[in-house]
Amino acid sequence: MMDLRKDRRVQYTKKILREALFSLLNERELSEITITELCKTADVNRNTFYRHYTIPLDILLEIEDDVFEKLSVVLRKSTNMDDVILLSCQLLESDKQMSKIVFTKADGSGILSRILASVRNNFPVENQIELTDEAKPFVEMAYQFGEKGSIAVIKNWIENDFSIPAESIAQMISYLVNKLNKL
Repeated sequence: MMDLRKDRRVQYTKKILREALFSLLNERELSEITITELCKTADVNRNTFYRHYTIPLDILLEIEDDVFEKLSVVLRKSTNMDDVILLSCQLLESDKQMSKIVFTKADGSGILSRILASVRNNFPVENQIELTDEAKPFVEMAYQFGEKGSIAVIKNWIENDFSIPAESIAQMISYLVNKLNKL
């Protein structure tokens, strides 16, 4: 029973530190946020902060890992590329505040790159692209183009306050990726 209570306290502490960081990131850049200021905003002492983190960036990295894990679960449930794209966009839209922080303040393209590497392992390029002899030398470039383009579309969507529904963004990305795969 003691471990469960301790775990709840840890979860609560991390939650309020995240919320404090989100609040401060709305006002300024991560590099301008001090531990003292973060602790004051979260109403925790520095020792509590240091029990879990070394610097404020550690909080963002932990959030990125959480997002990556959630997206990985989506990937494991999906049977085709279009499902992966749709479920990923819906997941990002479901927590807009977190998505905005991760993708505008921490450059979440690293998360998307990690997910797309997993996608590539689960859905090999050879199974997605019609490989003609002429296309073979361009497979890696086409994949990189699709990956970077998808990341750019998602970042733009998030930066524009999710002004388009997740389903529409997913449909657009799927359309572009499927067209690219047929080159």
